[in-house]
Amino acid sequence: PLDYEDAEQRDGFRLRIRVSDGLHDTTSNVVVQLIDENDHAPDIAGPSEVQIPEDAERGTIVARFTVTDRDAGDHARCFLPGTCEW
Repeated sequence: PLDYEDAEQRDGFRLRIRVSDGLHDTTSNVVVQLIDENDHAPDIAGPSEVQIPEDAERGTIVARFTVTDRDAGDHARCFLPGTCEW
């Protein structure tokens, strides 16, 4: 199967095409390149639970996470759902 993440396929496929009308023929070189799809879920690494002191000041860093995505380009988005009342 075609897969952009496969290093052997990423640079595309070089083909030599020959056509003929029975009397004349010609050839042409063609490069077929794959376009990456957003077909992989992002991976996230970090703590699954964090404890925050009740007197922590606003702006205190409470955890760090690393997010990676095997797809080419900028597909991953990070957000914190919900609202904080503090």
